[in-house]
Amino acid sequence: MKRLLAISLLLALLLSLFVGTLAAQEKTHGAIQGVVYEDVNKDGQCVNTGVAGEGPVADVDVEFVSSDEQTVLTMYSSPDGAFGLFAAGFSYWKLTAKPGAEWIVTSPNPIYAPIDADNPAITGLFFCVQKANTVTVLLPQSGDAVGAGWLAGTAVAGIALLFTGFMFEKRRRSA
Repeated sequence: MKRLLAISLLLALLLSLFVGTLAAQEKTHGAIQGVVYEDVNKDGQCVNTGVAGEGPVADVDVEFVSSDEQTVLTMYSSPDGAFGLFAAGFSYWKLTAKPGAEWIVTSPNPIYAPIDADNPAITGLFFCVQKANTVTVLLPQSGDAVGAGWLAGTAVAGIALLFTGFMFEKRRRSA
């Protein structure tokens, strides 16, 4: 009986040490949450704007990529537009909205969510999408180079300087 009690006590002590070690470990994951909304007036703003019709959009794929690019997950927005990644490891996550052909993203895409011990939960993220048949592309949001005329002018001026230098050198050598 004493032997059984001693073994039970020893096992309980070892188990309490193991449980204490597990409880003392730092949490190494967090959560990312956001919503996909329709952008009715094409301004890239779709949350709390007061514009009628700017509601949630379902079935929009959202890709989550960790900073080391070893973890790539694709989730989709629910009927209420919500998307999320729970138990997201500590990383600098890149979120990219990848809607179908019927939608165009009008808000910044991708967006980033740093998950670490200081910020274990990131909420309030959103993507704005607009129906593709109503899209009006406004520069520079379209990705076109802003001020392309300056680039062309600089290139022409550079070529003119090179040509002038070449002509001076040719004239110097022939004289």
